[in-house]
Parts: sequence; C-alpha cells; structure tokens
Amino acid sequence: MGLLRRISINPWFALLLLIFIIGGQGLKITLDFFVVTLHELAHAALAESYGTTVERIEIWPFGGIARISGMNHEEPYIEAMIAVAGPLQNFILASLAWLTSGFLPVSSYWIHEFIYANLTIGLLNLVPVAPLDGGHLAGLFLSRRLGYEEAHHWVTEGGLWFARGLFIITIVSFLTPHPLLSLGIFSVFLYWGALNAHDTSPYLIVRDLHLRSLWFQKKPVWALDDFAVHCDKALREVLKVMRPMKYHRVVVLSPDMKKMGILYEDDLLRALQDFGPGVTLRELLHHR
Repeated sequence: MGLLRRISINPWFALLLLIFIIGGQGLKITLDFFVVTLHELAHAALAESYGTTVERIEIWPFGGIARISGMNHEEPYIEAMIAVAGPLQNFILASLAWLTSGFLPVSSYWIHEFIYANLTIGLLNLVPVAPLDGGHLAGLFLSRRLGYEEAHHWVTEGGLWFARGLFIITIVSFLTPHPLLSLGIFSVFLYWGALNAHDTSPYLIVRDLHLRSLWFQKKPVWALDDFAVHCDKALREVLKVMRPMKYHRVVVLSPDMKKMGILYEDDLLRALQDFGPGVTLRELLHHR
C-alpha cells in the first residue's frame, strides 16, 4: 500500500485518457494504465527490497517512471535486475492470463487485450535505447566496454533515431485505412524522453571511485584496466573512459612517449577532491 500512495498521474496522461474516452476507448486506455502501473510497481518493489527509496511513480502517456532515490549507488548487476523486473513481470502476467483464460470469469476479448498490453509494453521496454528499460540495460552493458559517457551517447542517440523511425511509420500509416495514431503519440514521448535523458556519467565515475573498497570486499578479484595517457591531458579525459567493475591504472607519458609515472585510483580520487577534474596529469604527478 505504501507504493500505491506514491503513484502520481502526469497531466498529459489525463489529457490522453480524456481523448480516448471521447473516442469510445476509455476502458482500453484504463487497462493500459493498469498494466503500466503494475510494470512500474515491479521496478519499485524490487528496488525497495534492496533498501533503496522509491520517491514516487509517475504515469505518463504510454509509459511510466519510477523515481528511485539512490539508484546510482547500487552495483551494476543490481541496477540490471531492477531494470529487467518490469518487462519480466509483464511476460509473467501475460503467460498467467493465457494459461488461466479458460477459468477466468472475464470476457475473452479483455483477456486478449490484457495479454496484448503486457506483451507490447514488455517487448517495447526491452528495445535497447533511452529512456526505455532496455536502454538502461544496454547502457550498463556498453559502459563496461566504452565507458559511461560513450555508453550514454549511444543509447540516447538510439532512442532519438528509434522515435524518428516510429514517427515516419505513423505518417505512412495515414495512407492506409487504419492510421497508427497511438504509435505516433508514443514516438513523440519517446523522443522527448531520450532528449531529456540525464547524462549521469560524471557522477557514476565518482561513485565508482568512492565505493571501490566496499565492492572489493564482495568481489575480491578484479580485472585490471591500463591506460597510457599524454601528460598534458586533463584528469576529466581519463575519467571519461573509465569503466565499471574494473580497477584502473594510468601510465602517464611525456610527449615523446617516455613514462613519467603511474597513477592509481586512489590518486585520481584525491586529485578530484583537491584540484578538480581540470588538473593535468603532469600537475598531478608534481603535486602527489
């Protein structure tokens, strides 16, 4: 019940609900609202089971957002489990509805609509682009290979292009007897969500450096990631390419590629605290 009290409905969803009611589709959009709410509750319930705080659950047109405080303090695999909880719950509900359809005192039409809504929302959310759940999973996966900043760039760009593609399909559909207006509305909100996806990569890098010792107690063997960096590059350039769940060692090279020194993660963290991300590696070696 505590989570239910934190559900809020965005005004745009209320407007969409009114449009569908006028168009005689009020019950269908209510069913979609119910399925979306259950989807977000699955994210929120699993997040709270790990001790994080769910501030509120916002229901938007064709989707929802669980505002989870402290999400960025979790280990990557916990973030992945929370992200996949929503789509997984959709598939479970669709399967249960199909298996019990012969025993439920409900019209087969509405059982079909319930199954369809769950499968649609579950599958759409697994598309690996921002701001969908699949985008969060893709970001976690890509960050291990590209670093947080590049991973954010790719999933955000993917969301923008995916939304553009859906909008083009919507326009073409108006040449047919059954235009896909709902798809067009979804594409607009998907584009808006991708465009406003916050780049938390600088925060995540600092988080990783602060929580290394805690995570090291749980996972005592780590892969070592070496970087060779020009001495006149700023610390922020190193932070951009750092990857989660790896220990980084930075070999500082002079312009003629001679080794000037080695920096470890504790050196990088102290440098951030004392000098900020603009300090060059040459200056950092001098001050160390």
